[in-house]
Amino acid sequence: MNVTIFPAAALVLCISQSQFVVKLCPLGASMNGESQQANVSTDSHHIRHRYCQNRPLYRRSRQLTAVRVYSVANESRHLLIFGVPQINLLRELRQELVRHGALESISNITDGWQREHADSDELMLEPFTDVFHVCFAKLEKARQAKKLLDARNFYGGILHISYAPERESVEETRAKLNQRRSEVRYRTKLDAQQKNRQQQHPSHPGVGVDRPLSAKQTTKKTAKHSR
Repeated sequence: MNVTIFPAAALVLCISQSQFVVKLCPLGASMNGESQQANVSTDSHHIRHRYCQNRPLYRRSRQLTAVRVYSVANESRHLLIFGVPQINLLRELRQELVRHGALESISNITDGWQREHADSDELMLEPFTDVFHVCFAKLEKARQAKKLLDARNFYGGILHISYAPERESVEETRAKLNQRRSEVRYRTKLDAQQKNRQQQHPSHPGVGVDRPLSAKQTTKKTAKHSR
């Protein structure tokens, strides 16, 4: 039985949206490749998807869109905005975003992004463009800004906006999930109240159900009995 023993080893965590992998590698080996693979896997949701061309006619919208499903954990107040022309448009971009909601922060992260993804062709930026990290005060405002500004022309560049939940803190993620729970609880409570009202006051009463008589009907009825 052959047993290989490493004198020293290091754990490398590769965390992505769909998997959690723990790899064991010797310290003597180069860990640059592992760290770069981890960066690519965690940031793969920022890659622009192609537009869907084979939707049925009854499901096609006026504008082509990509098929993408977001969960509560995928959405975030943090956004990454790609495709901004590299002509110092920080102020103009802030003015455009403030129209959709209050901002907590906005910063240019082009240099850091290029260093982290230097060996990834899919995550490389377009030439002469910047990427900005934006944090909205409310999640619904970030959702609205992403919907209205994604794939739009901005000073000659086509914007690509994606959620960045990996930039959230633990407290922000906990608050986001608690907010979602409270919203679901409130909506289910409203639905239950509406069902109770419909049962108590049906809009189309059945056959044989006596309706309350009005004042005119009661006077006519008493007049007939008196005759």
